[in-house]
Amino acid sequence: MDTTLPTEVLIQVSEYLNPADLASACCVNRTWFIPFASRLWRSIHKDQFSQEALLDALPRYSGFVRELHCSRFAKLDRLGPECTRLVVMEAPVLGRAPGRQNGWAVEILERNPDLEEVSLWFPNPYEARKQLMRVVGIVVRMKKLRRLHIDGFIAPEWTLEYLLEMLPGLEELSIELCQAIPDAVLDPDFVAWRMQRMALQDTGDQDDAGPTSTAPATSAAMSAITLAASLSVEAPSLTVTTPTTTTTTISTPKTSTLSSPRQLRRLSLVAIRFSFENFLRLVQNYPLLESIVLEGSDESAHFRPGESTSFIPFCEQLGVLCPRLDQLSLKSVEINNEGLEYLLSAFPRLKRLAIADTPMVDSDILQILLDHPRYSETLEDIELTHDFSARSSAAATLEVLRRFHRLRRLRVTYGTIMLAPLIQLFNGTNDEQQQQQQQQQQQPQEHQQATSNDNSDDLQSQDQIHAVPTRPGEALEVFDVTIVGPSRDWAPPELLVNEYDDRYEQQGHDTDDVDKTYPLYNTLTTLLKEKTLLKIDNLTLDSLL
Repeated sequence: MDTTLPTEVLIQVSEYLNPADLASACCVNRTWFIPFASRLWRSIHKDQFSQEALLDALPRYSGFVRELHCSRFAKLDRLGPECTRLVVMEAPVLGRAPGRQNGWAVEILERNPDLEEVSLWFPNPYEARKQLMRVVGIVVRMKKLRRLHIDGFIAPEWTLEYLLEMLPGLEELSIELCQAIPDAVLDPDFVAWRMQRMALQDTGDQDDAGPTSTAPATSAAMSAITLAASLSVEAPSLTVTTPTTTTTTISTPKTSTLSSPRQLRRLSLVAIRFSFENFLRLVQNYPLLESIVLEGSDESAHFRPGESTSFIPFCEQLGVLCPRLDQLSLKSVEINNEGLEYLLSAFPRLKRLAIADTPMVDSDILQILLDHPRYSETLEDIELTHDFSARSSAAATLEVLRRFHRLRRLRVTYGTIMLAPLIQLFNGTNDEQQQQQQQQQQQPQEHQQATSNDNSDDLQSQDQIHAVPTRPGEALEVFDVTIVGPSRDWAPPELLVNEYDDRYEQQGHDTDDVDKTYPLYNTLTTLLKEKTLLKIDNLTLDSLL
């Protein structure tokens, strides 16, 4: 048997083999060992840490591991010191290991500076504050890092800003349980950086308030200035307050000195103590931001214009700072109708909106979206998952389907829509709707006629681009809204969420129901198959009676 194949070929073959075949291929010869062992040991998943055979072999093969996914009970001490090529790490950060200064997860982080994705959680965050700051000191030196998730972020103020500024290539940041605490044992680099940033903020506040008197600085203030001047990252400006309340100001450029472009696209902050000022400070240098997920806490600021004079300016500034934002998710945030209107006005390009567990009702949210005509040309995903909704959203849901032709996903947890108007909508029996569709279809036709003299290859490539949907439901893939029919017998009883009869589960259909037909249900499913991309098995059905 000829086993002399190029390494490139062996690597491609390894992508199609299951673990058992990969293990067999490793035993063929030395040439085959490295490419097939690299594939076999590339990813270690949570469930594999219960396999003793794997754990026994792990120290010998840890140099091949590129992706590490661990549960809280993973035995990370089995991972040998040769594990230095990780690109993905998902692990808990537990307490100190016996005989070691830090836990195993921290040591693994230190040995893998080329990590691209890191997901960490602290099971006991209040007890692990020192460990967290040690992790922060390690992570900020990972210049290839693109995604970072930390659950249990109990850290001093400005730590989030420090992470973002030190990692200009970071594309996604997700933080859970974010709370500021008094300073503990801090990394010296972070202390120096924070001193500069806080001094810059003081300078900005004084500039807004008008000119201030200056006086010779005391020796303590001069020492602080000397320390700041020795830092590698130049601060835009520095203001130091002396014990006698006089200030010394050093004017320097206010723009960032970071040479690399900042790549942050997605920001998720869960269970945080939210304030308008801190959030603007966090996102002020990230114009490429596309997605914000915000879950508040009891101490978060309220999105209600009448309760805060800062809210409207906050919305205006947020829209300027994040011009590309097209995904917004709010959960457990105190917000009212007026507050949502102001917030949405800042994001005219919104494609996805998710709102959960707020005081608002679904019908009001949908109506606000309908009152913004531009969203009919942009919105593709609407998700409303409240614990309850006191007001029916049937009319608003139908109107959203009628107008928002780009919709791919529509979820309204307690939303309903009546069967008859839904069939009418998809059947196209409304004359006004047909005229509107014809007008929308005529626009791309006129555009094609205007460009018909162009090169035929260019025209063909344009036809391959996703066409703009011109009728309701054309792009719809998920429809998580309860469809309500006129009576119990409009659809098979086993499909109705509130009218299920135990006899269908235990004894099957009665002989009288074997040949029973459901014209309304058949009409609905036929239309949905023809006019949408929905999977019929995932529909939620109910009845009035």
